[in-house]
Amino acid sequence: MKKDFDCSFFNPPITNKLPARTVTLQEVGLMVKSPWLEPQTMALRAITDREQARRYKGWHFPYITPGGVFSYCNDASLQRFSGAQGIDLDHVGDVDGLKRKLIADPHFVTLMAFRSPSGDGLKWFIHIDLTRCSYRQWFDAVRNYLLASDYGLSPKQVDPTVRNESRACFLCYAPDVYVNVNAMTGMTDDSLKTTSFNPLEWLTPAVKESAKTAPAIDFQPTACQPLSHTEELAKAMAVTQRLIARGANIAESYADYVRLGFALANGLGSDGRNIYHTLCAHSTKYRMADCERKWQECLRKADGRTTIATFYHMARQAGVDITRK
Repeated sequence: MKKDFDCSFFNPPITNKLPARTVTLQEVGLMVKSPWLEPQTMALRAITDREQARRYKGWHFPYITPGGVFSYCNDASLQRFSGAQGIDLDHVGDVDGLKRKLIADPHFVTLMAFRSPSGDGLKWFIHIDLTRCSYRQWFDAVRNYLLASDYGLSPKQVDPTVRNESRACFLCYAPDVYVNVNAMTGMTDDSLKTTSFNPLEWLTPAVKESAKTAPAIDFQPTACQPLSHTEELAKAMAVTQRLIARGANIAESYADYVRLGFALANGLGSDGRNIYHTLCAHSTKYRMADCERKWQECLRKADGRTTIATFYHMARQAGVDITRK
């Protein structure tokens, strides 16, 4: 039985939250092994200022969501889980040695591992069985295991911020990437589950108890019934995708720039931020920091006078049919 471990692939910059396509982890392995990201990777590693390096990475590197396939890069837009989990290990002294040790760890099935864009960290992908506990419980359990075992890792080195399902993982040039081809093409679901790691043993007592009494997890996209806000967000994202497909620039003038910000802030609240950045990025005047300041201002001053209908009107003027399902 083939196991693809599908996830979503996003083009840069990091403010782009609309996926370009669905890829398998095996395809991701081919991407990072090929030299197409070598110039960006070498340039990033030559930057000594940490903040400058962070900005450069956000602008120039594509990313994936190892946790699964998403219609938009946030947790609410999950379509299906991948069966994989990505762990970030930062500022590691011996990256290659740690990679070999993790691959050999009998408790896990390592699917893929490669050096991070910065050069001093490791991206580690493992298989997780979501019938045993939730995605975030798996992360907590694996992190506790790594900190308590003889890997010599500190809490800062096992990045706690990649816990949620839609967390982005930047790709880079990694010619020595490890890809467990057998786990992706030749192993059955049962053989993937055959590990000695029990996540419930590595959770806190309180979390253990809640995990035991938690209802069975349904991983179909229809399991989460959308709320009215979620429906509005889904509609706005669909319209945004159509605008991008047309190459429409609806925020070139300052008046439209402000009007769009208030429409999204009033209609979607903080969830409109990524749509705002995505649409404003089509303007030649776009600067991420300036756009973020304007967005925060729109959120603070939102009074309901400019509604989400204004955004849909702007889209119609750009030639987008907003009535099509």
